[in-house]
Amino acid sequence: MSGTRVVTSIVLIPLLFIVVWFLPPAYFAGLAVIAAVLGQYELYGMAKTRGIKPLDTVGFLLGAAIVLEFSRTGINRLGFDLALTCAVLVVLTARLFLRRAVEGAFEDVAVTLLGILYVALLFGSQVGIHQGRQGKEWLMFMYLVIWASDTGAYYVGSAFGKHRLYEKISPKKSIEGLIGGIAASMLVAVLCKLWLLENLDWGTAILLGTVLAIAGTV
Repeated sequence: MSGTRVVTSIVLIPLLFIVVWFLPPAYFAGLAVIAAVLGQYELYGMAKTRGIKPLDTVGFLLGAAIVLEFSRTGINRLGFDLALTCAVLVVLTARLFLRRAVEGAFEDVAVTLLGILYVALLFGSQVGIHQGRQGKEWLMFMYLVIWASDTGAYYVGSAFGKHRLYEKISPKKSIEGLIGGIAASMLVAVLCKLWLLENLDWGTAILLGTVLAIAGTV
């Protein structure tokens, strides 16, 4: 498992850096669309095992549209509000005209929207960040810090983990691993401050490293 993680990191991080840093923004937006659809597909598949029937196609199309809209407008509050409003209205209307029983409509709509708002909207926000001021730097900061958190938590937890963090959700995660992940994130955040974001002050870099580690774990 550890070898797989190392090889994956060695291959994927440079590729992601090339896409984010050197290629035109359209390539990153396209990658985000693919990632969003794959994430939605997994989430909808989980829901189906519980008897819920999300509107897959509608969810995929709206998710892709939201990601692409962020590539056009960047981070924009009006665009964000319109995306939420349109997604809700379109999904509700689509479910209304499907030849399905009324029973289960609430669950179908709720899960479809969850896939759009939780998965696609978060990938879309990355596209929006990419369009903004120092967007490339901030994205790489986020990716590297989260990668450091995951890697640090894995290795520290494997070596020293004795106290379970949240056993009923993830039996192998440990409190020791979380502490290791936070420490690794703080270290990489400081290195990213030196490499990517020289104007970022030390305290903010360390705080962001801590917050991203905790948020990523949650």
